[in-house]
Amino acid sequence: MSAGGRKAGQLVVDWARMAGRISEEGRARFSQLRGRYEACKTSLNSYPEKPQPINWDHYRQNIAIPGLVESFQKQYGGLSVPHPKDTTSASIDKREREVEVIVQETLAKSKEKMKEWQEELAALKAQKPFEDMTIQEYLEDKPELKKLGDEMTRKQEWGVLKE
Repeated sequence: MSAGGRKAGQLVVDWARMAGRISEEGRARFSQLRGRYEACKTSLNSYPEKPQPINWDHYRQNIAIPGLVESFQKQYGGLSVPHPKDTTSASIDKREREVEVIVQETLAKSKEKMKEWQEELAALKAQKPFEDMTIQEYLEDKPELKKLGDEMTRKQEWGVLKE
């Protein structure tokens, strides 16, 4: 088992935090992903940390072809499996930093919008209730609406907006 495989098996995933970010539509697929992850982790943990060494003496005693076991032992000893180079972590980290900047910008814009909307809501709550307001009182602070109404009245369009 490679060291990378062991590291992946030791990863602690915060499933509750991730589940909180998943939409209702994605919950079934998320559960499948979690099940597959747990199955892979269980399978990985079923193997020993290091493989048992090969008992070459046992094979020398049981294989009658001279030099075959020695040939296999020599080839096995010279075998090295290259581990693939990590070519994606750097790009993932870069993208993560880019997304974090976008998230922070969006968060700042959202807070700014929320402040504007809260001010607008406070202004609406401070107004006189619509039921107690006359049309003239309503149109006092909306000159563009008053102008549109006056123009429609003058043209005798009586509330029918034309595009």
